[in-house]
Amino acid sequence: MHTLKMNTINNNQLIFLGTAGGRFSVFNQIRKSGGIWFKLNNRLFAIDPGPGALIESIKRGLFPNRLSGIFLSHRHLDHCADINSIIESMTEGGHKRRGCIIAPKAATDEDPVILNYNRNNFKLINTAENSLYEIEGVKIDTKMKHKHTTETYGAVFSFENHSFAYIPDTKYFEDLAHSYQSDVVIANVVFCKEKKGFMHLNSNDIYKFLEIFKPKKMIMTHFGLSFLNKKPWEIAREITKKTAVDVVAAYDGMVVDI
Repeated sequence: MHTLKMNTINNNQLIFLGTAGGRFSVFNQIRKSGGIWFKLNNRLFAIDPGPGALIESIKRGLFPNRLSGIFLSHRHLDHCADINSIIESMTEGGHKRRGCIIAPKAATDEDPVILNYNRNNFKLINTAENSLYEIEGVKIDTKMKHKHTTETYGAVFSFENHSFAYIPDTKYFEDLAHSYQSDVVIANVVFCKEKKGFMHLNSNDIYKFLEIFKPKKMIMTHFGLSFLNKKPWEIAREITKKTAVDVVAAYDGMVVDI
């Protein structure tokens, strides 16, 4: 496994603190579930800090008090269970007002997953469809609302000529490939094959995406237990062979330069 230290030379990287998706693989910790952290312009950000994000980030030298921002795609616990712990660490127990959180209203209103008592310690932005935000020089371009069981958004993150796209939980629809175009595309692919009644991507949806747009690298992550049993790295090799696109199955601790 790769371990990233903050003094690494490359200032533009993706760090997979966890690659589990769905209830069984997350809440039995078949794989870790700390989300995806990244550096752009030497600024540190967290995406979907699920269970274990605080421990895994510190273990890998990614200290939350250096975070510039957090992007939360939606309110489900496998994506947000550690968000309040990360906020506490980011703001040093509320002693420093710092950082920005972009999150759907469903995650902040009524039954909030971001606790109210901490709200004055950071800047909060509620996600809007097809909107552009900028945090310390890093652009965050959100896309359309996803087809999921709660309000869910993904984004393209960029700084100068470095960028990547993040597709969180959703049922497949064609606008995904038209909207999430970048050299590196990350997709939450919970299932190997379609499961009726579940609003998640499966590996066959990656073929549909690649028929419309071929990135330089496609990274599958957020694997459910049934997909893990099918060995997603072998499925990724098969997709690569058939599409001529570099398709990778992420693993816990994986680091990718962007």
